[in-house]
Amino acid sequence: MLSKGGFTIVRQAEIPWEDRKNVDGWPSRAGLYYDDRENELCMRLIDYPVGSIEPRHVHAGAHATTVLKHTAIVDGLTLVPLDVVVGPSNEPHGPLDYQRDGCKLFSAFVGSYYHSEVARLSSTKHYRLVQSGKIPWQATATDGMEAKTLVDHGVGRLLLQALRFTPGAKLARAPMLAALVVEGAAVIEDETLGEWDFYYVPRGVEHATISFPGGATLLAVSLR
Repeated sequence: MLSKGGFTIVRQAEIPWEDRKNVDGWPSRAGLYYDDRENELCMRLIDYPVGSIEPRHVHAGAHATTVLKHTAIVDGLTLVPLDVVVGPSNEPHGPLDYQRDGCKLFSAFVGSYYHSEVARLSSTKHYRLVQSGKIPWQATATDGMEAKTLVDHGVGRLLLQALRFTPGAKLARAPMLAALVVEGAAVIEDETLGEWDFYYVPRGVEHATISFPGGATLLAVSLR
């Protein structure tokens, strides 16, 4: 983790990993990008190996979990990169099937992320599966930037968006709390962030312009 141009930068290659077998008995790893205690927002990279099935479960917090690599099969629907599982608090959901290729996911969790396995779904269903390919890109007021909103309700104040930048685009004012580079690269001063690198925008701190020399797609996390 380093500070550059007013941003806190976390490189995917350097994040601390924990073996989730020690947490909940599931065969996966969780790498911590940032634990925002003030907002009870924890952002992590989750890595499931080939052959994994995440069982039906429940947790006190709510999450928006985005597929980054390979696929997840939920309720018979195959989720691909930039698709999202929205898991509300205290409602059982799953199972999630990662057997074919394994899966890497970005989890933005509001509240407690500790899970308990359950046998049945509840009679009501508030969890959602968001297919990003069905959401159109929209032009924004920032030159060279398009956006699509993936999650705007169901996870407390969390707003999750995909942002796409054309080659040469620049972002003078970061309109988010944190972001993950999904494709391409983002440059902050003399630091280049590549695939799955992450930055956090500390509150009240002046920050440098972010540039995208070759274009990029970001997954942006905001709190409303």
